[in-house]
Amino acid sequence: MCSGRKFYDIVPVCQQLVKQGDHVFIMVSDDKARDEVTVAFAGSRRVHISRRLEFAQEGDMSLARGTLLQMADALAYEDAEFDYFINLTEGMLPVKPRSEIVSFLEQNPGDYYYIDRTEDEDPALRPKTLKYYTYTNMLQFPTNRWVRWNTKAAANFLNLIGVRRTLDEKIKIGSPWFILTKETAAVLAENYPYCSDKFKLSWYPEENVYFMMLDKYLPGHSHINKDLRVVGPSGSWIESQSARPLSREVLNAHPEALFGGQFFDTEDEELYKEMLEKYNEGYQKPAVEDKQKEYTEDEFNEFVDKLR
Repeated sequence: MCSGRKFYDIVPVCQQLVKQGDHVFIMVSDDKARDEVTVAFAGSRRVHISRRLEFAQEGDMSLARGTLLQMADALAYEDAEFDYFINLTEGMLPVKPRSEIVSFLEQNPGDYYYIDRTEDEDPALRPKTLKYYTYTNMLQFPTNRWVRWNTKAAANFLNLIGVRRTLDEKIKIGSPWFILTKETAAVLAENYPYCSDKFKLSWYPEENVYFMMLDKYLPGHSHINKDLRVVGPSGSWIESQSARPLSREVLNAHPEALFGGQFFDTEDEELYKEMLEKYNEGYQKPAVEDKQKEYTEDEFNEFVDKLR
C-alpha cells in the first residue's frame, strides 16, 4: 500500500485489512502521519511501515520501486507465509468479503495484471518511454498542469539532443495494479534494482516496469490479463492517472471486481464506510491476538494530541 493521507484515514484501513490474519506493508508519504501510524501499530506483527523507501507518489519512480521493495521486505519476513501479493494505492479497498476473494483465487489461481498494448501495436510507446522526464519527482507533478507541461517539454528537448535511456525489452503499458503469486513476486523482488537502473526520471513507470521485468527475468511467463479493479469515474484504468473517486453506480456496474477505488474522496460518504467494512463482512470469529484498538474519531483526536 501507498498513502499520503493523514493518520485518521490510514489507521481504519489497516485495521480492517489485518483482522483475518493478512499483512499490510505500507508506505506513508506524510512524515507526521508515518510517525503516528508507527506508534498506533507498535504492537502489531501484521502492519509493516516501509523504511527503506518512505515516500512515494504516482507518476515517478518512487511508487514502482517502493512496491518492489515492499515485496522484497515481505518475502524476507520470517513470521508469515504469503500466497498472493496485492498492491493497493491510496483510497483503494476490497469490494468483496475476504472469503469470496480467497475462494475466487483458489478456484482461479494465477497472476492477474492487465497489459493494454505493446510497442508492436503502438510504436509511439518506445520513444515516449525512452525520454527522461526531469520534473516527475516534484511534489506537484501528479496534479499541476504547468509542471506536467514543462516535464514533457524538457523531455522532448533532451530527446532532441540525444539524451535518452536505453531499453532492450519490449515496451508494454497497462494497469499499475496486480495480484501476483509468491513465486512471481519473488522474481520481481529479487531483481528490483532493474527499476532504479532503467526507469530514473520516467513517466508513470508503474505502468511499464512490472511487465517488462517479467519479460526479462521470467521469459514466457503467462498471466490472466485482468487487474480485477474498478477505479475512478470510468471504472477502468486510465493511462497516466491513478485511481480517482469512484461512484456507487460505477461500482455496481462492475460485479467482477475484487478491489476498487478511490473511496476516500467519493461524494457518497456511506459508500466509503460500507467498503471499509466489506472485507470482513460475515466474519464472526474474534480478531487476531494482536488486534488493534478500534478508535473512535474523538479517541483519534485525543491520541494525536498526546503525540504532539
